[in-house]
Amino acid sequence: MLDKKNSIPLHLQVRNIMRNEILKGTYTDKIPPEYELMEKFTVSRATIRRAIRSLIEEGVLEPRQGLGTFVAVRPIEEWLGNLSTFFDIVGEMGMNPNIQVLNQGVVTAPQDAAKIFKTKEVYETNRIRLANDIPIVLEKQYYPLEVGRKLAEFDLNNVSTYDVLEASLGVNLWEAKQSISAIIPTAMEKKLLGLTAGPCCALLSKRLVTDPAGNPLEYEKSIYRGDMYAFRINLTRRRKL
Repeated sequence: MLDKKNSIPLHLQVRNIMRNEILKGTYTDKIPPEYELMEKFTVSRATIRRAIRSLIEEGVLEPRQGLGTFVAVRPIEEWLGNLSTFFDIVGEMGMNPNIQVLNQGVVTAPQDAAKIFKTKEVYETNRIRLANDIPIVLEKQYYPLEVGRKLAEFDLNNVSTYDVLEASLGVNLWEAKQSISAIIPTAMEKKLLGLTAGPCCALLSKRLVTDPAGNPLEYEKSIYRGDMYAFRINLTRRRKL
């Protein structure tokens, strides 16, 4: 809860807690009335109002005349067309990104990765991406052994693998092909992503990154929370001449 000895003003602490609760799904529609929030945080009405006003200015909440204040939070949006990093995407949303390694190492290549890399073994990394400490994405990446063993020399916690590949290993990431589909996550996937035990859907992204010669460098399969992530793309209609 609140730390009244902290140098961070109370209304900002309240704002941060409420924002995280909204992202976690604690509040999905209308937020509690001011007097309930005053009791919950043990602060004055003025502090609650400043926190709410700040969230309204951020676009997380929206006031509706005569009805109260409602959640208006947008999902994290990734615009397709560029090889952007998770840090870029989440940072632009005004949130704090974090990536944690679950496990990594040489594994027997699953059928799709074996077909792509034409090998029986690949280097695999499993990581979880978070925004404001909320799990958003489970990512599984496969690399040819030559690249993967070089990656093994780096700490892949809280870093962009694209940055490591390009800046540290001199790999030229040139082009990517990506497909996105809806899936029903497994019980373990739901647990890691903090999803409810009930039925729910997630987004499965498969992305193959190649070098200028068309050689596969990275094959990624990521599971995104459907309630927290959205993909966007600009389309232009081709005109007949």
